[in-house]
Amino acid sequence: MDVSRPNPRTPHPSAEKVCPRCGAQYPAIARFCETDGTALRFAAGGNDLEGSIVGDRYLILKKLGEGGMGRVYLAEHVKMGRKSALKVLHPGMVKDLNAITRFNREAANASRISHPNVAAVYDFGETTDGLIYLAMEYVDGESLGNVIERNGPLSARRAAEIVRQTADGLAVAHEVGLVHRDLKPDNVLLVLTRDGGDLVKVVDFGIAKAADDESEKMTKTGHVIGTPDYMSPEQFAGDTVDGRSDIYSLGLVAFNMLTGRLPFLSGSARESLIMRLTDTPLSLQRVNPSVEWPKDVQEVIGKALARDPNERYQSASEFGRAFYEAVSKMPDTTAHRPSPSDVRIVPPTRVVRHSGEVAPQEDRYVSTVGLLATLVVILTLATVVANRDSGKPRGTSRPATRVANLDSAAATTTVTPAVSDSDQFARLDSLANDSTTASAALTALASVPRTSDENRVRAALVRFAAGLSLGDKKAACDALKEVRTIAPRTTKAALVAGKLTDLCAN
Repeated sequence: MDVSRPNPRTPHPSAEKVCPRCGAQYPAIARFCETDGTALRFAAGGNDLEGSIVGDRYLILKKLGEGGMGRVYLAEHVKMGRKSALKVLHPGMVKDLNAITRFNREAANASRISHPNVAAVYDFGETTDGLIYLAMEYVDGESLGNVIERNGPLSARRAAEIVRQTADGLAVAHEVGLVHRDLKPDNVLLVLTRDGGDLVKVVDFGIAKAADDESEKMTKTGHVIGTPDYMSPEQFAGDTVDGRSDIYSLGLVAFNMLTGRLPFLSGSARESLIMRLTDTPLSLQRVNPSVEWPKDVQEVIGKALARDPNERYQSASEFGRAFYEAVSKMPDTTAHRPSPSDVRIVPPTRVVRHSGEVAPQEDRYVSTVGLLATLVVILTLATVVANRDSGKPRGTSRPATRVANLDSAAATTTVTPAVSDSDQFARLDSLANDSTTASAALTALASVPRTSDENRVRAALVRFAAGLSLGDKKAACDALKEVRTIAPRTTKAALVAGKLTDLCAN
């Protein structure tokens, strides 16, 4: 009998690993079963894979991080010696069709892109014991988000080079028909080159999709795919997106690199989204006046952030070149780090972990309720109804309310005032009164807190206006009935009752 081969029925004196096929036990340093060549697993049955081999070829060296979907490990191919970042789906999610679909999509999408500025995907599979994994290029660098958070605004030249490389990577994705849909500083990794420069790697194509694929605008009603802080207006509204949506997101990334802020100064990501549909982006000078921003740079940024995709750059590479050329004409200066007390800031929507995985962070919201705000919205409703009754056909579009262009105030450093509940609901009402943005108003409304009768009344009035804009008479009538139930003693109760009689008699 060959004593070098362990007996499956006889525990090894220092057994820490086991062969999942024959049950033989081995010390921790062993990798494969000597009997059948199967990769060994730790006998303890824990979730930590360090030291084990996944898929018969990836030796797990250490854990890099953990997120909601799974863990990310530094792994080494046992035969090639190549290191990779190995994403392993949580065992509890192996029956989650959406999670598996995202893993499959990331592998399929990224494998179609071959470019130095896009992290490569090597492999995707499932082990015999049910582990689902994704092996991708290990990027030994730091996320752009961490760099901005730690250092504040970047130098203009460095920002231009990062935008140029990111745009080049996106352009290749767009050429094969893919839209990233979640471009943000956390998904732009920076690797230090030998000459001290930055090599950009765009990562996380897990929610990317073909530009002509209409199958997934939203994961569920009221939940838009993507990270709110860097989402384009059309993506938030649930419209069809193409590569120009990524260009908008890259424009926001560029703005953040130069100023340390985003051009929609608000108290929450939700408010920032609404402002993207109704307000003009603030200028570089307005947000961070510590640098004299050239007109060319502002024009390039402004074009990338145009609300209408047709008015933006039509290709990522075109925007990358234009931004790089405009910045190259200005002195290589760095804006001062803005003080949190200067203006309102959109808080981060997600916390970045070292692996690139993310965890949700609670969104902040400023709330001030009162009877006056209720009356303001009801008066707005009265004006809307009067305009519609005077001859405007229902379901047609009206231009959304827009604020004055703030670029003319570039020289001032006036602090942006806090936005009250009445302002938020007024913006939502403005969106609801336009058939092209009414759906977006309902999407945003789904996450607005309704901790008082005043807020519930205002929310119902937004639903009423959206119902009229979308031609949904039942929804509009149901909203009016809710208003009558919640606020029977309001000064506009007679108006609500009248409209119920006029619109909802049948």
